[in-house]
Amino acid sequence: MSRRKERTPAQLAVLAQAGEKAKIVIAERVKLNELQKTVPPEPVSEDPPPPPTLEPVSVSENEDKEPRLTRHEVGEMIQSQLPSPKYHYINGMYIKIK
Repeated sequence: MSRRKERTPAQLAVLAQAGEKAKIVIAERVKLNELQKTVPPEPVSEDPPPPPTLEPVSVSENEDKEPRLTRHEVGEMIQSQLPSPKYHYINGMYIKIK
């Protein structure tokens, strides 16, 4: 035999509020579905839009005045901006760095 747990008045009040909110949401959903049925669908055009054209770009236009950074230099910049770690993981333990 299974025993049902009795609900407290506070729990019953919360369930009642949730039920009222659910009824409102369901009513709004029904209204939206009816509205979609009454609005005629937009006609679909037969011919698709033309594909975008790509213009060739010369290499000299893409070059910046500043020299480019290597991956190593970018990594160093990121590491320098990050805060230093307060703990190191050594032999299965975290050791605090002073």
